[in-house]
Parts: sequence; C-alpha cells; structure tokens
Amino acid sequence: MSMKDPKLNEKISFKDFSKFLIPSAIGVFLFLFPIFKDGAVNIPLGYMIDFVKTFLKPVGMQIIYGVVFVSAIITILHRIFKFKFIEENKFWENIFKVGIIGFFIRTIALFFTFSLVFRPEGRVFNMIINANTGELAMSLMFTIFVTFFITCYTIPLISDYGIMDFTGTIFRGFTYPLFTIPGRSTVDLVTSWIGGNSTGILITIRQYVGGYYNAREAAIISTMFSVVSLPFCLVIANTLGVGDLFIQFYGILAIVGIISTIIIVRIPPLSVFDNSTYKNQEYQTNEIAPEGINKYKWALKRSINKAKEGGNLIDIITNGTKMYVDLFLTLAPTILTIAITALVISEYTPIFTWISKPMGYYLNMLGVPEAFEAAPATIIGFADMFLPAIVASSIASVKTKFIIGILSLVQIIYLSEMGAVLIGSQIPINVKHLAILFIEKTLIALPLIVLFTNLLGIQ
Repeated sequence: MSMKDPKLNEKISFKDFSKFLIPSAIGVFLFLFPIFKDGAVNIPLGYMIDFVKTFLKPVGMQIIYGVVFVSAIITILHRIFKFKFIEENKFWENIFKVGIIGFFIRTIALFFTFSLVFRPEGRVFNMIINANTGELAMSLMFTIFVTFFITCYTIPLISDYGIMDFTGTIFRGFTYPLFTIPGRSTVDLVTSWIGGNSTGILITIRQYVGGYYNAREAAIISTMFSVVSLPFCLVIANTLGVGDLFIQFYGILAIVGIISTIIIVRIPPLSVFDNSTYKNQEYQTNEIAPEGINKYKWALKRSINKAKEGGNLIDIITNGTKMYVDLFLTLAPTILTIAITALVISEYTPIFTWISKPMGYYLNMLGVPEAFEAAPATIIGFADMFLPAIVASSIASVKTKFIIGILSLVQIIYLSEMGAVLIGSQIPINVKHLAILFIEKTLIALPLIVLFTNLLGIQ
C-alpha cells in the first residue's frame, strides 16, 4: 500500500471495524489474557485445554494409538499399492506420501505402538514401555494433541482478523532491531510465556505456512521464542527446592533469555537460514508504515483490511478440522518415535553422561559448586525439559540447583515435545540444527546465569 493509496483515506465502517474488533478481542482474551487462580497463572485457552484433557482422559491414549496405527499402516500400504484416492487428492497425498526418512519414522512408530499396546516380554520392549520412556512420551503426546485440537479452532481469532497485523506494526521497532524478526511474533511469545510453548509453536507453524514468516524468521521464533509457560517455570523451581527464590529465578531467566537470543540469532545456524517462504509464496508481512503515515493509523487500516478477508464460522470449523487432521496424522508418529528414542537413550545409556564431561570442566571454571555432579543436567535437557530438574534435585548446593534450573528453561529446545513437533512440521529445521542451537544456548547462557546469580549473592 503506497502513500497515495486512496484506501488509506477511506472511512472505516462500523461493520468492518467490528469484524476486526470482535474476533480479535475474543482471540486476545483466549490466548493472551492471564488468569490467576489458586496461586497459578494461566490463559482461558489453557483452562479449556485442561477441561478437554479431563474429559478425554479415559480414551485419550487409545485415540493416539489409533491415529499412529492408521497413519503408519496407510503410509506403508500406499508405498506398496499406490492408492488412487491418495495420488489424486493433494490433502491426503501431503499426509501419506512421504520420503524414506518419513517412512522409516512411521514404521518405527508402529513398532512402538505395538509395544505399548500389547506390552510383550523382553528387554527391548521393557525399555520402550517404561514409565520414564514410552509412558512419559504418551503423556506428553496427549497434552500436545489436546492443545492442538483446541488451538486449531481458535487460532484464526488471532491470525485471520487483524490483531497480529496490528501488533506487528506497533512492536516491530522492538522485535526487529533486537531479534531480526517481525513484530507480529510478539503474539507467539506472549502466548507461549503465559499458556505454553505448544500453542506458540502451532501459531508459528501456521504463520510460516501462510507466508507471514520466511524460513529464517520461523526458525528463530520457533526455537528461541517458544518458551515454556510461567507455571511450568514455578514447577521446576519447586522441584529443585528453590521456589522461595522464584522472583530472582524468573528475573534472571528473562534477562538471560533475551541476551542469549540477541546473540544467537546473529550467528549460524539461525543467521544462515534463507529468506525463502513456504513453497515460495509471496511474503505477506508488511509492518513498516509508509513515510508520512502515522504507524497507528497504518496498523489499524491493515488490520481491518485483513479482517475483511477472514472467513465465517463455517470456514473456521472446516479449516480447523483439516488442519487438525493434517497435524495429528503427520506429527503423531514423528513425535512418538523421536520422544521415545530420546528418552530411551537418556534412561538406558550413558551417552548423556559421556558427552557432558566437558561441561563439568566448564562449570568448574565458572566456579559452580559440585560442577561434575551437575554436568549431566546441563545436557540431558536435550531429551526432555524436566530431566535436568530430576538429575539436579539430588545436588546439595542451592546455588548449583538454582543455576541448573534456570539453564534448563533457557535452553528451550528438547526432543520429547517441542523438538519433535518442529522436526515433523513444515519449518525447515532438523535434529542437527536443534543440537547446535542447544549447545549454543548452553554455552552462552551459563556464564550469564552464574554472573547474575553471583551478583544476587545466592549461595
């Protein structure tokens, strides 16, 4: 839209303004409005997810087993028989026609599902069905897919009716200089911060597929801004016995998270992701107001124009259902395979202990008490975010537990949930990217955490 675009001077009708305001207000309330209850904070969407989880709990695992079974079996059979209904339908083809890696992942997922359902005897099967491996993975998956179910039908309220366009223009002056990402990403961040990273990741995936983020932006936002929720941070602090220091704990977490992200987005691998869009579509984000145009006027006008394109209730239900079916059938086998594999490696092999040896020297150099005892906790979070708290809970030093707890939350990247979702999504991120980013976060964040911990005199 140019400076001379007559649309800028068009009078905004009440009908057009209402189509922007009402859905956006509902979306902001559901995704961003904090509700304090029983000493915890959550968003309305979070309470909806908790309600559905309780309702579906008796059959939730069976549904996930069934979906993984259907996804894997149809994928395998299609590779053999080339079903016509799949070849001639783009929607089903995108789900069931996969490459060799996808085929391998779904085959392994089928084996894991068989093991979890029938629980046969044997060492290999016992490793899979352990409470800390297969059962934990299924619990995480249940939460993820209930979250996706609710979010698929509500996410248009903040993505399709203008509020992200409005916040994008307003906050770009903050997000782009610091993190080289659009202002609309503030919605992803705040949603993750209050409600949980699964919801934030889904917003990011949808924005990337829609052409609002390019590959570099989507990679940055999904790996650096899909932070865990505030309530989970408190859980980690309490698990480590430092809940009485939570204000200091969360303050350092926020500061170190911002500083480390400012650095990491400017070095490989994030800095070398290209600016291509999903399937090379036209880039949709335009947050810079033309010269001479008030940015608030520009933001409102763009938001209302976006809202005009938003669908009706039937469109939301139809598109939400298609998105959920696509996500469930595509991601369920991937998450199951990656999560169980990572947790089995963590539980039954000394790999994380071996590779954490250098971290013992690093912690010792930084003056962290019980450095070598704490070293595995700095690496094992790559498998699952809760594992560092479990590993570090036996450490005597309050200071060390305080540092490890903050680090585990700053690292963000873990394979059992967030990493598995990203690897199975359209965002061009692989395990190698995640591993490098995890190491970068760890090495950069640790000295900062230790510095601020020392400044606060925590011992």
